[in-house]
Amino acid sequence: MDSRPSGAGRAKIGITWAVSLFVTAVIVFFGATRYQGGVTGNAGDPAVRRQLLVAAMRTNLARAAEMEKCAVLSDRDEESASFAEASKTASTAIDRDLGRLRKLIGGQGSSRERELLGRFERSWESLKQIDAGLLLSAPQNTKAKAIELSGTIGAELLQKFHEELGKATLKASPASKRVEMEKLAGQAESAMLGIALLQMRHLHAPSAAEKTALEIPMNDSRKRAEAALKSMDAVSGKKRNTLLNGAATVLGEFMQLNEEIVRLSNIEANESPAEVSLGRKRLAETECDHELKALQSPGIGDSK
Repeated sequence: MDSRPSGAGRAKIGITWAVSLFVTAVIVFFGATRYQGGVTGNAGDPAVRRQLLVAAMRTNLARAAEMEKCAVLSDRDEESASFAEASKTASTAIDRDLGRLRKLIGGQGSSRERELLGRFERSWESLKQIDAGLLLSAPQNTKAKAIELSGTIGAELLQKFHEELGKATLKASPASKRVEMEKLAGQAESAMLGIALLQMRHLHAPSAAEKTALEIPMNDSRKRAEAALKSMDAVSGKKRNTLLNGAATVLGEFMQLNEEIVRLSNIEANESPAEVSLGRKRLAETECDHELKALQSPGIGDSK
């Protein structure tokens, strides 16, 4: 028995994680901001400067995380791109403050501070690598775009194919040829509809292997449609460019569209951006904030 959660269950888990991450980020954001506001002392004191830098980095870490998640979960390309840019801006601020913190701790910090800083740098580099892929793919909304292509342009091409086949059979004569042409047209249309159904299965297939397996019957259906048109051409006794050129052209356009739908579907074959954002990246963010929080601990710079 399959123990994996259903589609609805996975969606519920995703929503729960998203809410949890949002709450966590808000806590970190306001906690770091409050800490930053509570730091007192001489602004030129290295310990005070360290505390202020780390507080600012935690704030920007939370901001970058939330903007990235908004980019991944957004349904509109323009919004997704805007959120992605905001996330990059916050990450750039972290890099800037990290450089300042590195100089400060490198010159006057304790061995413990240097250890924690090194651990943060490694975690931060790992997090940035995950982010690079997420923010690049976020504006694509690949699955949503593929579904829209199949339901709009794909549906229009199917209707146009039906109309072109109808025109071809009506022109066939005598009646015996027309009956055979109609039978073959039905086979061609059935093959096209089969590809359209396989597109939806491909888009919702949970693994790359299952997606690849579905591409085999897609190709077989294309061959059946082409064979049916070729047989219709033979039955008609006329050249395709005078009778079946329109249907052949539509079939070619539909298969080009199918290639694009499959390409978009395969982008998320292994792990979708949402799964990465709410999974692996969550762990990387936690590690980064853990090291920064440790650097905020009182007395961390006392032992050299």
